[in-house]
Amino acid sequence: MVNMYSPEDRTARAIIRDVAVELFGENGPDAVPLRLIAERSGVSQPLIIKHYGSRDGLIAAVDEHVIGLVRNALHATVLEQSVQVRSIVEILGGSAVTRYLSRLLTGDGPRAREAYADLSDFSRQVVARLDEAGAIAAGVNREQLAAVLLAHDLSLVLLRNRIGETLGADPLSDAGLTKWAGTVNALYGGAALLADKGGRA
Repeated sequence: MVNMYSPEDRTARAIIRDVAVELFGENGPDAVPLRLIAERSGVSQPLIIKHYGSRDGLIAAVDEHVIGLVRNALHATVLEQSVQVRSIVEILGGSAVTRYLSRLLTGDGPRAREAYADLSDFSRQVVARLDEAGAIAAGVNREQLAAVLLAHDLSLVLLRNRIGETLGADPLSDAGLTKWAGTVNALYGGAALLADKGGRA
């Protein structure tokens, strides 16, 4: 008997995964029952198990999916011919992926390390591109610079919810990113802080 291709099953699998990305990103995998994922996906719990084998199988699939999306986005940016370099938050935007990535990176285990390794590699490539363009001062440790730039970008992703609560708006929204970039540019450009009489910034 020939197994027929079933687009409905494939679509259901993708819907379940995407709903899980959103719910896991908002609340964490441990706080989201399969019942809620099934409800939001418009499917039954047994169908989730059929597609992913178990709850852990679904979490692993979501991890793999998010890492893949991040990797694709970063790879596409590296291939751009322009010397202008965008930050990780600009590339990923205010999507559900950034919320999930935040939880993934602050966890432990091989998936968290794999995701961070991808981001670190991207940051090193960014620094290499800036170096080729003559935009990095002599004597600056390139590896250290790549690590600092990555930490700066990820701070907005990892602290997104807390920053949003403090400022009253999502910092990864279009308006939030514009305000954030303006303040960062003023800070790094020396226009945000004035030296006091003691010579301290």
